[in-house]
Amino acid sequence: MITRLTHFIGWLLRGADRAAEALVIALFAVIVLVGGLQVLCRYAINASLSWSEELQRYGLIWIVFLALVIGYRRGAHIGMGLFLEKLPRAVQVPMGWFIDFLWLGLGLAMVCYSCLYRSASGLTFMKSVSRQSSAGLGLRMDIVYACIVLGGAYLVLAACYNLLRRASGETLKLVADEPPC
Repeated sequence: MITRLTHFIGWLLRGADRAAEALVIALFAVIVLVGGLQVLCRYAINASLSWSEELQRYGLIWIVFLALVIGYRRGAHIGMGLFLEKLPRAVQVPMGWFIDFLWLGLGLAMVCYSCLYRSASGLTFMKSVSRQSSAGLGLRMDIVYACIVLGGAYLVLAACYNLLRRASGETLKLVADEPPC
């Protein structure tokens, strides 16, 4: 049962990984192009774009919450890899479980505190920001901050996948195999 569920989640995550990577690349390209267009307009035409800085900021917010999970899936987050690899195997295994549970907790917190937790006024974060719109683009802010929920759900799925793999006896590395950039 665990093996079948693990394979299904792995298949689902591989598709989500490709989609997230493509979206991060596209957002980064848009940010660079809009930034270049802003510089061109400001210095060549002497007219500034009113919406460019806001679009770049919101694009970066989306990139952060998607790349967070991409980095986790690849084992590419800054960590204490050198320290962990020097520890005995008997300590590395529970440390891997602990790290994956911490990532699961972060993903659950992202989803719960943005969608489920109600403030004193009775509104969730996403409900309260849905009443606001951005100044330059006129976007509803719940669309902008949906990346918190999306990234959190993606992180929960990725952490559950790693925990299921550990439960089935698979050995997972705590850090990426390739050297840092």
